Amino acid sequence: MNHTPIALFIYNRPEHSRKTLESLVNNSEFADSSLYIFCDGAKSEKDIDSVQATRELIHSYELENAKIIESKHNKGLAQSLVDGINYIFREHDRIVVLEDDCVSSSDFIHFMNTCLSNYESNERVMNVSAYCPPIEIPEDYPYDIFFSYRFSSWGWGTWKRAWKNYSRDPHMLDIIEDSSVIKKKIDRAGLDLYPMLKRQVNGKLNSWAVFWAVNIIMNDGLSISPVRSRITNIGHDGSGTHCRTDEKYNVQIQNQKPRKISFPESIIPHERIVKEYYNFHTGTLFKQMLYHSYHTYFKVINSLTKYI
Repeated sequence: MNHTPIALFIYNRPEHSRKTLESLVNNSEFADSSLYIFCDGAKSEKDIDSVQATRELIHSYELENAKIIESKHNKGLAQSLVDGINYIFREHDRIVVLEDDCVSSSDFIHFMNTCLSNYESNERVMNVSAYCPPIEIPEDYPYDIFFSYRFSSWGWGTWKRAWKNYSRDPHMLDIIEDSSVIKKKIDRAGLDLYPMLKRQVNGKLNSWAVFWAVNIIMNDGLSISPVRSRITNIGHDGSGTHCRTDEKYNVQIQNQKPRKISFPESIIPHERIVKEYYNFHTGTLFKQMLYHSYHTYFKVINSLTKYI
């Protein structure tokens, strides 16, 4: 099997980083993988000690297959991650990405390698996610993966041919607002996605992931998700950059030996699973109504200002 390089991004959480790294090391295919660990610099003096402690922890493992890249200054999660991905794509054609709060199952690397190999030449498949939210999968669904309009950034992978579409151009918000067709495609992935992009463009959010999610949709791409999650996020304890204390996303991962993965015969999202995924991210009907009222109001205001 063609093993994919793994990029791990850490900052100032030694205990989270330890759990994430140990779960990786416990993967049966870890020794055959190249690991790149990107360490961001301290943002302020109060972070120096925790940043140093995290780096010392990483070095203590003395992994022969690991390359550690330490930044002298703080880039922030978004820039650090994008720089790290571009760094790996200078020499490789695909990548697996983990942040320091993503604890993986023992067959995580096998799952990622298998999916990335199986869909390597299919241009429409742009992303492989290892996390699946706690949604209800139909009992009669016979496969180990499903196709989604929405990707998860908690343990994911992609190809160089897909990442070339990644853009953080704020003008994509104007494109979406001027096209009802594109807007419907964005909303199909969850009514929370468009407001997140709007917050990002307005400087109220610092996320690389919302751009990647929207880029995939605008290029009519799909993401793979597992029926059984290979990732559990331990960052919902208030310590993460974007993750608040929240149990909504909690899942149980099972450690088992790698096995053959059953893939769907066609690349078509399953209607019932898409609806479950949509409902999970969109929330209650009341929230949906508020969102539509908010969007309609500002659409009218924007139209009127053109004539002022």
